[in-house]
Amino acid sequence: MRSWVIYSFIAIFTFLGACGFEPIYGPGSQVGRGLQNIKLAAPTNREAYIFARSFEERLGRNLGASTTLQYNISIYDQGLDLRDVSISQKIGSVSYQLIDEAGGNVIASGKVEGFTSYSSEGNLSVASQHDASERLLIILADRVISKLAAQLPAGQ
Repeated sequence: MRSWVIYSFIAIFTFLGACGFEPIYGPGSQVGRGLQNIKLAAPTNREAYIFARSFEERLGRNLGASTTLQYNISIYDQGLDLRDVSISQKIGSVSYQLIDEAGGNVIASGKVEGFTSYSSEGNLSVASQHDASERLLIILADRVISKLAAQLPAGQ
């Protein structure tokens, strides 16, 4: 039984390799090249800094890129009404536009949303809020990258 499972996995990965399967962000892929051609607008506050840091951790800092990602972050808190439990949510969104610097044209635009929860009870409430904000901004950066990967024109 065990050898059958191992042979199945080998067959699947051999087939994927033979059909031209490659990671979406892989070196040399069209999407990877398009995402490498993006630089971010300079962050102006803590939230924007965390978003930019998360974005650049995944794709690298591309100061010589010919497209700029302009973004607007919106985050707010919402308490949950649970009996004997103090839980809150950080809810946020990022609206973005990818702009070609040569002509000023908008190449891609959109909005992503997300949320995360934290305990708003006790002495660590402020630390919990900061942690929840950071987790939410990482989620939003990942979602922007995913949407951009789907929106970029072939060969961009």
